[in-house]
Amino acid sequence: MKRPAPTRAPLLLTVPALLAIAFLLLPLAGILLRTDWARLGGDLTDPAVVQALRLSLYVSCWALGLSLVLGIPLAWLLARVPFRGKALVRSLVLLPMVLPPTVGGVALLLGLGRRGVAGPWLEETFGIVLPFHTSGAVVAATFVAMPFLVISLEGALRGLRPRYEETAASLGASPVRVFLTVTLPMVAPGLIAGAALTWARALGEFGATITFAGNLPGATQTLPLQVYLLLQEDPEAATAVSLLLLVIAMAVLVALRGRWTPRGGEPRPRRDPAPEPAAQEPAAQEPAAPEPTAPETLVPTLTAPTSLHADLTGFTRLTLTADPGTTLAVVGPNGAGKTTLLRALLGLTPRAHARLRLGDDPVTHLPPHRRGVAWVPQDGALFPHLTALGNTAYGPRAQGVPRAEARRRAQEWLDRLGVGTLAHRRPAQLSGGQAQRVALARALAARPRLLLLDEPLAALDQTTRARVRHTLRAHLADFAGVCLIVTHDPVEALSLADRVLVLDGGRVLQDAPPAEVTRHPRSPWVARMLGRNAWAGTATGAGLLLPGGGALTAAEPLPLPEGTPALAVIPPEAVSVHRERPGGSPRNVWRGTVREITASGSRMRVLITSPRIPDLVAETTPQAVAELGLTDGAEVWTAVKATEVSLTPL
Repeated sequence: MKRPAPTRAPLLLTVPALLAIAFLLLPLAGILLRTDWARLGGDLTDPAVVQALRLSLYVSCWALGLSLVLGIPLAWLLARVPFRGKALVRSLVLLPMVLPPTVGGVALLLGLGRRGVAGPWLEETFGIVLPFHTSGAVVAATFVAMPFLVISLEGALRGLRPRYEETAASLGASPVRVFLTVTLPMVAPGLIAGAALTWARALGEFGATITFAGNLPGATQTLPLQVYLLLQEDPEAATAVSLLLLVIAMAVLVALRGRWTPRGGEPRPRRDPAPEPAAQEPAAQEPAAPEPTAPETLVPTLTAPTSLHADLTGFTRLTLTADPGTTLAVVGPNGAGKTTLLRALLGLTPRAHARLRLGDDPVTHLPPHRRGVAWVPQDGALFPHLTALGNTAYGPRAQGVPRAEARRRAQEWLDRLGVGTLAHRRPAQLSGGQAQRVALARALAARPRLLLLDEPLAALDQTTRARVRHTLRAHLADFAGVCLIVTHDPVEALSLADRVLVLDGGRVLQDAPPAEVTRHPRSPWVARMLGRNAWAGTATGAGLLLPGGGALTAAEPLPLPEGTPALAVIPPEAVSVHRERPGGSPRNVWRGTVREITASGSRMRVLITSPRIPDLVAETTPQAVAELGLTDGAEVWTAVKATEVSLTPL
């Protein structure tokens, strides 16, 4: 296959671009051309240069350490916490990057010098004097270099979806544990890039150092200051030291370009997931995730039958009660408030507030990691730096379970969901269906009192979905807590749930057993999800008045005042299709046009439009479609018996 010819750059842009490259290269070329290569070794091993180099490494490493200690929390604050004055704080972070270094040095002198704002207090209280001391050089380097770390890490944190951290919290991990075991590992490339830039900037700092800390050999005279002195005494030696600094800076940039940032703006290649092996194989051991230093508060897990009572206010307004062992399917159109309901039960959204009681325990005041509520988001949110086994063992480990027991429990759940042989693989090596099963195993291994599943089977193929649905149903049958499943799949809702909760606009339209919802859906969306024709209109003495001016006759009209909003549900198999106007008993007969014919298993679904009624779907056999000669655009007659029409008030 021929590659497309590369786009030719316009001359108007190419010439200035080449001039810019030449402008940047010329000073570097000057250093290379003017270096006296014969005396390079002697210049770089001169005792004064070696002393300045050691001091520069000492100062830059301490500046990096201070930047990490202070900059990581600051970057997290800017990326994750909304507060007043955030724009001002971010401007303060950026200020040292745009401020002339000498001005920064003057500012440090006036703030931390012996006669500065805080200098006398530091000297009297702690005996610390920063100017003309190595510690002053460290402070000056930190002041000008730390913004590189903060900005780089803040960008990485902003690019990290909070769903990973929220999922970790729902598994019982405290905020400290989440930060150490999920947040930092996932933003490691941005952190390392920022740290490298910070160290390189601190190594090359000159203006703030000489203004605030002075130029004392062995104390504050770093390598850049040594270059300044050598320019006056020995220009050739200054060129050699400049070349050393140039090589160090270039090495840092090459390392960042080649390893810690994507090349050419393209995403890094992802390995194709291998097919699942048929036979079991032992899971490979993985490196231990970093453990938090703070002690963990044990999370309440499911040890006894647990009921649910929740009062929600805000966007989603409802009262929800469920006995132990109940599974509720939450259905509704997009924007109905389904995910908001789950996030409110977790305590993760300001859009709705839930007063939540699990069993006899009120948990409204508890943070998400102490509620005993596990969540499986739509995309699974597997931690990419952990294997499938590490992901699944994460909840038990966060709850204080010993490592061996946590891994045993995790392997057991992976085996039950048919992905035990993939325990050693990372999420990038799993297919979408495999990853979703691992996410489900991870939630179940945490033994929550309330289990929240946001479309848990959406990524699975039909065969795998049926198998996992059967496994999930078997587990839920023995589950002593309460489970909420958000789904758009009617099979999931009907086969897994004891009750179906229908939401629209944050309000409950129906809360009933699956059989009742199937027979009498009170939402057009649910009726269509179940494959029915759903027409909204107003009640009449004979049936329903439709918005287009048509009428629908029902055998059992609603005993409601005329004009009351109502919903008519017509099964597709109750719609008969004819090429001529039918005679006989049908009370509802309309003329229409075939717009679409699709296969649904062994049946055919025919979409028919008419000017006086909403779109109507008829279900028939392939033989009937052939005999009637139905094609797109064919003129037909449709008929529905009044006994087949089911009316429900809205």
